[in-house]
Amino acid sequence: MSRVFSAMVIAVLSAVPTLAGDVIGDVTEPDIIAPQSSTQDASAFYLGVSGGYASGGSDEFGLRTAGGLFSIGDVSPNGAYGGIRGGWRGILPARVGRDFVYGVEVGYDFGTLDDSSSTVIMGIPVTAGSSISDVLSVRLRSGLRNRNSSILYFGTIGYVQGDIMTSASITGGGAFQVQDRRNGFSASLGAEHQLNKNWSITGEIEYVQFESRTIDLGGGFSTKSTPSFTGLRFGLNYTF
Repeated sequence: MSRVFSAMVIAVLSAVPTLAGDVIGDVTEPDIIAPQSSTQDASAFYLGVSGGYASGGSDEFGLRTAGGLFSIGDVSPNGAYGGIRGGWRGILPARVGRDFVYGVEVGYDFGTLDDSSSTVIMGIPVTAGSSISDVLSVRLRSGLRNRNSSILYFGTIGYVQGDIMTSASITGGGAFQVQDRRNGFSASLGAEHQLNKNWSITGEIEYVQFESRTIDLGGGFSTKSTPSFTGLRFGLNYTF
């Protein structure tokens, strides 16, 4: 009897793995779906508008005549300006957990920045002025996004071209002015905050410097012009 009971126990234990396998069936591991990176939409084209105010950039105006060089004073073009822009940006994932964003931007700024200075030379009042307008720019733009990709901290450096008006007037001696199209460079630091999938706002501080030129005003008068300005700019971008 004991031999029969032992045989029955062994048979039941031997069948357990088979029964368990039949109950559980084939086990299939679930597919692991990686979360979609929020930076995949960073490679895109965008259009935007901007506006700001410029000041500073002192340019000492010296009027050269047959009798020598006379200092008129510092000329610092200032005023409000606005513009339109468009560009493209790409992305390189960074090991530090922040994404590196790079791209190029083309812009056009309208509005006039101007200033004038006056003095008296040998009893004669003299006024000198300088203005900047219609600035075209091409900028390289790059920076790092924060960890949740809502803010981009960026810097730019680029080429600019603008209309420069240089003028001088002498009481009893006439008025002189020359306008020329001049090249220069720009640099800026700023931040862009993503409002939603398409819209973002920007803020930056920029410096613009145009090349130095000797301007012949006519009538035997000339001056060396080196216009520049520092501006605070805010903008709105739409990403496609």
